[in-house]
Amino acid sequence: MGRYSYSQPSQSGDMFGNNAESEYSETEDLIRRDQAELSLERRSAVIYPPQPEVEFGFPQVCYCGSPPQLVPSRSINGEGRLVYTCANKDDGECHVWKWWDVAVMEEMRARDRHVLQLEEKVDNLSLLSDYDKLSSFCDNAKEKSVCSDGFEYVVCAMVVVLILIGLGIMFV
Repeated sequence: MGRYSYSQPSQSGDMFGNNAESEYSETEDLIRRDQAELSLERRSAVIYPPQPEVEFGFPQVCYCGSPPQLVPSRSINGEGRLVYTCANKDDGECHVWKWWDVAVMEEMRARDRHVLQLEEKVDNLSLLSDYDKLSSFCDNAKEKSVCSDGFEYVVCAMVVVLILIGLGIMFV
């Protein structure tokens, strides 16, 4: 095992701004200031309701409620690239920020999905109408085929005769 050595702070020196003779403590004063600052921040904090339309496609409303602006980017990676942002972006709160081309692609994908869904609905409707036509045709055929002219009887008789001829040939 290793040996550890440490020493206790001396009572004679000023540690953390505390003086043994005075009741003033710099550390306690800093803690009080921080707590006061935090309580002010909690009171003045603005909580924006979630805006789902900001998350997908073209942003319609910023989190703060103002309309988004389409401006060219001034960043190094996307200089001149269009971006949706808010006029109040410098106030330190959460605001909308989205690349224009990303929003366009999201919208196009959503339109493609919507078109595919509509195509499926149209196909289902056309299949349903084809089914209705077929079922009405079958219903009409059933109504008309009430042994008209004895056609079914003739066919049955021919089948019976063929079976009898086949049996005769097998046993002869």
